Amino acid sequence: LIQTGGVYERGGDRVNRTEAEAVANEVVRRLQDERLRRQSLGIVTFSVVQQVLIEEYIADKVAASEELETALQELPEPLFVKNLENVQGDERDVIIFSIGYGPDEKGRLTMNFGPINQEGGWRRLNVAVTRSRLEMMVFTNIIPSKFIVSEAQPRGVRDLKAFLEFAEKGSR
Repeated sequence: LIQTGGVYERGGDRVNRTEAEAVANEVVRRLQDERLRRQSLGIVTFSVVQQVLIEEYIADKVAASEELETALQELPEPLFVKNLENVQGDERDVIIFSIGYGPDEKGRLTMNFGPINQEGGWRRLNVAVTRSRLEMMVFTNIIPSKFIVSEAQPRGVRDLKAFLEFAEKGSR
């Protein structure tokens, strides 16, 4: 679990810019590392707007460096950036999971997590967290211990809390 800080722009663009930047920087780090760039890489986001922002940040960084452009083209499988709704069937060695949602500028965490709040949303979360062959990195500004859920919450929200706790602490 990588704590990114930043805020979820709930009343604005509905993105977490700090988290998107952290994800793009991780992609750059991996592309610059001789060993890490031998692993295929995919990025999963909760929302389309977070997906687009991450794609833009990566494109800007890659466009500024011929070395990064070459490394990106030489990945064992093409890098993908997909949202929860479109990732089924795709796998990579390493998956970076950008939660995007989180506390807003007032520190308030609303319990709206897009598709996982809907009926069967837990299935979408399950698909997302099973896309990696070797490693998953979870980027978020949600602190699992401060993420309070009740039995009244949809199963997808309860499962998200459990997943974030697992990502933070590992198995028991």
